[in-house]
Amino acid sequence: MWCAVRARENTTHIPKGPGANGPVPGTRVSPYNAAASANMAIWFFFWVWVANTFRAYRPQYFLPSIIFSIFINVTGTYGTQFATMDEAEALIVRLFEAFFAGFGISAAVSLFVIPFNSRDIIKTRILEDIHALKALLEAQSRFIVSLPTRTSRGIKHGSGSPDAEDAQYDRNERRTPWPEADEFEKAITKVADVQLTVQSELRYAAREVAWGKLGAEDFESVCGLLKNILFSVFGVESVVQATDRVERSGGWESYRSKKADASAEPRSSFLEGNEAEQWRSIITQLQGPVQKLTQAMIDGLDHSLYNLELAKRPASTRSDVESKGLPSSPGENDFATHLEAIIQDFLYQREGPLKEWCASNGINNSPPKDSTTPIDLSSQRHQSQLCLVLNLEYSLLATSRSILDLVKFANSKIEDGSMTKNRLILPGWKRTTEFFWAALSREDNNLDYEAYSTRSGTVTVRVRDAVQTGKDAEHLPPASVWEKLTDHLRGIPHFFGSPESAFGFRVAVGTMVIAIVCYLRNSQQFYIEQRMIWASIMVAVSMTQTAGSGIYGQFLRFAGTAVAMVASYIDWYIVNQHTAGIIVFVGITMFLYHYPLVKSANNPVVPMIGMVTVILIVGYELQVKQVGIPISVSNGQAYHPLYEIAPYRLATVAGGVGIAFLFTYFPSVITSRSSLRTDLGSSIYLLGHYYTSMYKTVSLRAQGTEGDPHDHRSPGRKLEKARSRVFAKELILLQGMKHHRTFISWEPTFGGKFPQETYDRLIGHTQNILQAMTVITLVSQSFQAFPPDSLSKAAPDSWLEGFKQLIASSWLASQEVTTLLSVISDAISAGKPLPPYFNAPQPVDLRQIISDLDANILSVKHVCEPGYSSFAVMQLALTMLADDLDGLLRETKTLVGEVDFSLDIVGMEDLEGDLDPISASE
Repeated sequence: MWCAVRARENTTHIPKGPGANGPVPGTRVSPYNAAASANMAIWFFFWVWVANTFRAYRPQYFLPSIIFSIFINVTGTYGTQFATMDEAEALIVRLFEAFFAGFGISAAVSLFVIPFNSRDIIKTRILEDIHALKALLEAQSRFIVSLPTRTSRGIKHGSGSPDAEDAQYDRNERRTPWPEADEFEKAITKVADVQLTVQSELRYAAREVAWGKLGAEDFESVCGLLKNILFSVFGVESVVQATDRVERSGGWESYRSKKADASAEPRSSFLEGNEAEQWRSIITQLQGPVQKLTQAMIDGLDHSLYNLELAKRPASTRSDVESKGLPSSPGENDFATHLEAIIQDFLYQREGPLKEWCASNGINNSPPKDSTTPIDLSSQRHQSQLCLVLNLEYSLLATSRSILDLVKFANSKIEDGSMTKNRLILPGWKRTTEFFWAALSREDNNLDYEAYSTRSGTVTVRVRDAVQTGKDAEHLPPASVWEKLTDHLRGIPHFFGSPESAFGFRVAVGTMVIAIVCYLRNSQQFYIEQRMIWASIMVAVSMTQTAGSGIYGQFLRFAGTAVAMVASYIDWYIVNQHTAGIIVFVGITMFLYHYPLVKSANNPVVPMIGMVTVILIVGYELQVKQVGIPISVSNGQAYHPLYEIAPYRLATVAGGVGIAFLFTYFPSVITSRSSLRTDLGSSIYLLGHYYTSMYKTVSLRAQGTEGDPHDHRSPGRKLEKARSRVFAKELILLQGMKHHRTFISWEPTFGGKFPQETYDRLIGHTQNILQAMTVITLVSQSFQAFPPDSLSKAAPDSWLEGFKQLIASSWLASQEVTTLLSVISDAISAGKPLPPYFNAPQPVDLRQIISDLDANILSVKHVCEPGYSSFAVMQLALTMLADDLDGLLRETKTLVGEVDFSLDIVGMEDLEGDLDPISASE
């Protein structure tokens, strides 16, 4: 505005005497000046570009960018009419007063009217998470009860070709109904979603100044323990997937029917019923101990709630005399000992059925070292079943031990006196500095990034800051002082040529299409009078980087304005235009709008646009009613009664979103389809790095060189931080792809259909691979410290050391897997075909590898050892990993194709005339 005032002073002579009234007291409207309007137009375009470029770089500032856009729209249009800086300052002061009055009132209400801080929110989320975990454990118990009814016989219908059926495999599709497994998987999804909200709120709670009992470190410990419980349950979830795959491949008898010779068929048919009964028997014998252990784990979660004062402790209903000899109940001091006894009892109860089943099926020896010995398909089938059983038991034990850790932590808070009284809790210097740098960083390795970037329209994750970057193909590393200084200048064209800058420029152009009316002589007054500023603001806040999310948001803004227009009619006319009644109904409307805003905080468009519209329409009419029409029109805006201004507001919003829609597709468009493809490529690329970190972690743990996990400089801790950073980005990308999947339906389709089913299967394989890697990483923790409560007391400690050494020496090399993921990522990201003759790595048989080194180490006499269970879980995870890698490669070939260098002889006769005689004779 200073530039505009100076331009006006240098081009015109201001007449003496008062001018027309301005938008606020203390301002005067001066005649049109082309120089002032041109200056304001240039600055207005620049600041809209800066604001939206910054919004694309830092999605956490989506709401501040809206406030900035409103502020700059008001000052950038009214500023064309001011002749002195005093008038400009009067507008700025009034705007600041209005904005900060609203901020101050909202802050005061938040602090003094039913205060609810982030610590209260995270307590509520933790309580919700623990209740969801209890429901998950109950669903898990019902799933285990239903397990004997599955995998005994495969599904043999359809094409009959497993390869053809696998090519159309959908991880969310099951051939035959299995409600218990569906319920179990839904419970896992719910717990995972709740834990995402817990992790998102955790850092805000840790930064608060509070008066309470639990500190920031306590909340972090609780959240970490809850995360370990969920990860332990993933092992049971892998049993669901393995069972589905066995059934899809034809059941356990498929091992026999596909490969056994004809002479073995009569005996195989005779033994089939007996083997199925034995399979059901071993699972059935586990159901009793599982039910007892599950109830103990649920009680352990309740115990943690009571001791951490997240739930009210129930009153004791039995006296001290009556309680002697009875099991400990949640909340009592000796409950941790009781839970440990239940876990130990489960370990002993599983020994008998497990060894009996192994003996009845002849699993007494390790595989022969001689590779020429024929494979016993029956033994192979029994070994696979044994892996499933051990995987199930290991996961149950890991879950129970994770809950035991939570119980012990809750007890420790009682013992150290933390829960005796409230105290002042202040954030430390480290958290304060983290809060400062978080305001400047992109934060796309924090789980709440997905939430607020969704509000901004598009989830964009930077991959380069989490993985190794490639060399610059056009520049060598700077050597001299001049080269190092000028190397930073290269960032300037990179910034202006970035996708974020292109998005900001697109928004600025779209906004100027409407705002240009304000900077022309014959239309400036019309722009001010008819409130066209509403349309320009709508363009600035409704455009997003992808077409699907943009169209979705623009439709919601139009629909939200239409609903708000109806609400304004109701608030105004239902009480016959009485001021007191109008205020009451506006308050009720605000309450109703805040309900979806709180329930669905990631989608605030409709409630926010609705509240703004109601306040604009009804608030303006109340102002006219209070001060009269002459004063109300003194700011240059024409008066309209409510029945006119409400549809007029809708019309301006429609014009704004219409322009936003136009510049979403013009001059070029970034669709949700292309964003889904590039995000899928980035996700698979991150999987390669996650696999590498997992491989190194397992190797270090097996060799015992991981170091102290609490030491920030130890190799294990550094790997954990790198792995966690990649894992968080991977989760955000997976969530972002789900949003792209939703927004695709809002984009018009031109040409052929989008291969949605192929992308769904690719995303499904990606999720499975990530889960298998997570399971392997968790299982490898047992290599460093096996549980001390081993059943085989006579087994020498050298067996455990030998097992770890063999795992370290025989662990599969990661080159093939990382190469495969890298090539698939590049092919999908670039949309180019895969190299020819490219195959997925074969499944790794750890059992055969280890037996080749030491045939005695995997004898079933060690079947109850914790290391043996770890081996079984890892073997199952590796098998499923290889299966999903093969499926990922197969679906990628379906999507982008495969390079074919063969010469197509069809049409060669058309080229023969163009060949010279020498080449033709050759």
